[in-house]
Amino acid sequence: MSTFERTTGLGSAMAVLVLATALQAQTAKTTTEAGAVSVTTTEATGVVVYVEGNRLAVKMVPDGDIRVLTVSPSQQFLIEGQNKRLADLKRGTVLTATVTTTTQPVTVRTTAVVNGTVWYASGNTVILTLESGENRTYNVPESYRFVVEGKPASVRDLRQGMKVTGEKVTAQPTTEISSTTVVKGIEF
Repeated sequence: MSTFERTTGLGSAMAVLVLATALQAQTAKTTTEAGAVSVTTTEATGVVVYVEGNRLAVKMVPDGDIRVLTVSPSQQFLIEGQNKRLADLKRGTVLTATVTTTTQPVTVRTTAVVNGTVWYASGNTVILTLESGENRTYNVPESYRFVVEGKPASVRDLRQGMKVTGEKVTAQPTTEISSTTVVKGIEF
């Protein structure tokens, strides 16, 4: 038996009725909602102390910490207006990396219509016999409305044997993150 799950999206709680995923007679509709885009920019400066293979050792400014970075072979460095690769960097070159990160919350909602027969109903709990013959238990909020004989009905209106239609709504919140890094430098 599955239980009623609550999902939240974009900071507001939304109760949803979660029904069997194996139902054959579902017609699903999927929508995507994008939230507000957040852009942050960070900058770090360091002096090249050593380069070997795809590793770069940099003395950070102003704290003096040495950081060893693994650099992608395709990474380009803009040194005094010219694109250079890691192997072209010289000791003492001052590098400034500017990282711009874009973050956007995205919620994918899938809505499907499901049919069943009330096997048991009490309080906010209903057990439905689905079209597949399987019984499922759901705890639904008072505000949820089923459709019985073309009319809306709350969980408290349901009685054994009633044919009901309900919507299964699932929400999957995710975050899309992208970043770009531009490294500029000055040779000394």
